[in-house]
Amino acid sequence: MLKYRKKPSNFTRNRILTLEHVIGLTLSFAATRNANGYEISSQNYFRDLGKRLGEQIDPAKHQSVSEARSKLGWEAFEFLFHEANMESAGLPELLKFKGHLTRAIDGSSFFTPRSANLLEHFSLRKTKSEEGETHYPYGLLVTAINVYTGQPVRAVVDDYRMSERKLLRKMLVHFKPGDLSLLDRGLGGAMTYLDYQIHKQFFIHRSMTVGKHVAGYIQKFLASGKKQKLIEIEVKDQDAGELVTLSLRLILGPLDSEGKPIVFVTNLLDKTHYSRKEIIALYRKRWSVETLYHRVKKLLALEKFHARTYNGVMQEIFANLLILSLTALTITAVVVEDKIDIEVQLPNFKNASESVRRHLFSIVNQRIDGIKPKKLMKQILDEVRAVMYPIRPGRSYPRVSMQPIQSWNLKKSAKLKAFATQQKNKQGAPK
Repeated sequence: MLKYRKKPSNFTRNRILTLEHVIGLTLSFAATRNANGYEISSQNYFRDLGKRLGEQIDPAKHQSVSEARSKLGWEAFEFLFHEANMESAGLPELLKFKGHLTRAIDGSSFFTPRSANLLEHFSLRKTKSEEGETHYPYGLLVTAINVYTGQPVRAVVDDYRMSERKLLRKMLVHFKPGDLSLLDRGLGGAMTYLDYQIHKQFFIHRSMTVGKHVAGYIQKFLASGKKQKLIEIEVKDQDAGELVTLSLRLILGPLDSEGKPIVFVTNLLDKTHYSRKEIIALYRKRWSVETLYHRVKKLLALEKFHARTYNGVMQEIFANLLILSLTALTITAVVVEDKIDIEVQLPNFKNASESVRRHLFSIVNQRIDGIKPKKLMKQILDEVRAVMYPIRPGRSYPRVSMQPIQSWNLKKSAKLKAFATQQKNKQGAPK
């Protein structure tokens, strides 16, 4: 159940549009995958509310909802998003990596409706031809996700032209010494490594290994043929105005899908306590952040914004993240309670999100359904554990795409090579 620091207050003379229902209606946008506009969403929400309360309730009109939302700062949703974070209550050791809270961090751009207010905060992008601009303004969302719980725990939003590294720096002040981050290629670099040292935190960064921007120490490491190496580099601390020596560990990973080498840079220096094999295995969990962005954009349809103001768009971004967070919370609770081996099966995410949607009224305010928190949680968890998703064992044969070559858009060179090999084998096979 969501908790508020202050007693809810009415925003309009309509007794229904209290704080809890402005929040509830906005969360319902995300929970129903932004499928409907204001009028239909309001009718559905207040019709269901009336059934719960046993009375007829007229839905709030578009203008009333818009006015009520405009009086609620988007920071309220950010606050609730942080309140739902399981990390604040302390996670068991089985949900940590050798005692470290571990998060995957990455960024993703998104487009917003076009309005004068949103153009003040988000910029238009250049088209591929560089001769024009997109119609819609774009923003940048950088999110930290706990790789063991799947919960988004921190998010920063800015104009798409802002550096992901700068948004990452804003996040680090909210993390604690000893925490560990898994960083993709675009988020690393000497200045980022220095930021982690200043905050006494750890990182594992997948470094660039191909192209003109590859660091010299990465090039030398690849040429050495070693699997791991301890090095030192000097970085200028812009705030202190002095050179700082950083101790780093380079780890050679497997080849990627296109046959390119992978190198990890980390400040986890103890080879005995943090083995090369464990580092590589842990980094694979970073894909949870890619899954989150897929869920935000596809499953919850984030970019189908209802609002046309910065405040409203920010409300809906954090409402989406809060729904994902609550869903991940229920899944993790079932995994821990039932001692589920996540290598074998997991509660189905879509079913869990539907359970959150069904109980949204009680989550927002227990007085609506009159269900006590413990009973409510039990009902939700029973629904979540009812549908399990089996984890498929590794295939013993390569997966082959049957799509036409021209429709492939990911890992193209590897797929073309696999296709050529497949055709060659067919031609050489005995008839």
